[in-house]
Amino acid sequence: MSSDAFTAMTAQKVRTFGRTPAIWTASGSVFVMEEVTNTLETIDTSGSPTAPLASFTTPDLKAIREKLHSSINPVMGKAYQKALGSVPFQPGAIPFQTDFLLLGYTNGTPWFLELAGDGQANWHTAQKFYSIGSGGPFAAVAKALMGHYIDDDLTLEDGKLLAYGTIATTIEVSNAHVGFPVQIATCDENGARILDAAEIDEIKTAVDRWKVLESDILRAQKDGEEEIEDAEPLPSLSADEDR
Repeated sequence: MSSDAFTAMTAQKVRTFGRTPAIWTASGSVFVMEEVTNTLETIDTSGSPTAPLASFTTPDLKAIREKLHSSINPVMGKAYQKALGSVPFQPGAIPFQTDFLLLGYTNGTPWFLELAGDGQANWHTAQKFYSIGSGGPFAAVAKALMGHYIDDDLTLEDGKLLAYGTIATTIEVSNAHVGFPVQIATCDENGARILDAAEIDEIKTAVDRWKVLESDILRAQKDGEEEIEDAEPLPSLSADEDR
């Protein structure tokens, strides 16, 4: 959901690069996002006619951070200044500050970078999670509450379930600015893509099963049962299970 003062509409929130194995999203001003999109498209089409910049395919994480930060940060500043006119630009003091999250995966190496609205460029690869926007704090809490499901070897398929559950929970408890539908993009050895509506529905079904299993376990504990007979295994989308 995209919001503007008292109105809301559905908008594309997750995007893929054309050639570079990466995805991105943003929260804030549509104007700033459009200006940055042009820069990202230029970066994506750089390099040889058939391949993106070598730093993104090697990958060279230091070079990726420097390239994105040095290219996008000035564009964000100019966009702020265009909107403000003659008013001096002061990071953190404007109502339409815009934050970007960019994630990529190539040669077995993931990277996760935040380009904050105040000019910072922060890595979140090690933490494996970061949230922005009006629902960001809610998402952080929701992710932590469901974190006990996940071990260090989280698969991409199970990660989709965790992502959907985090976003859906945020939507349920936030009183404004966020709403359905949930949009998810992935980036792995097969490249970057945005999941279609049918895939999202399949993930929702699996997450709903998680909730049923939780209720069954709590009910069994309340009744003094040590285990649940014929309990279904935890839902997974891996290897065509539960499809």
